[in-house]
Amino acid sequence: MKWKETAITKMRLKSYIARVTRMGNQHKVFGVIMHDGTPIQSVEVRVDDGPWQSATLDPSTSEKYSWKFFTFDWNGATPGEHTITSRATDTSGYVQPTSEELEVKQTFLEQNNQHPRTLIIT
Repeated sequence: MKWKETAITKMRLKSYIARVTRMGNQHKVFGVIMHDGTPIQSVEVRVDDGPWQSATLDPSTSEKYSWKFFTFDWNGATPGEHTITSRATDTSGYVQPTSEELEVKQTFLEQNNQHPRTLIIT
């Protein structure tokens, strides 16, 4: 018996923060982008309600249909609770939406809104 996996819909552009690691006085943010193969134009990270800042795409994840990894160097993190969010933009101009911008609520796997992550710096 052979199993064949097929998509039931087009994959929506989605990014999320996977890990934040302390490296001395700096914090390294690591994230993932999932997409339908449309090239990625940019990925940005926002800390709390600050400005969106450019993150760096990992060049080793350049295959058309592969997940894309990204990193962001977070300098000057202060002790306390913080919210960190990522958003990706593809070359067709599609920007990953906020949860408020989604027109239709979707299942967990289909949901592609920006996903804020809360963490505590000690």
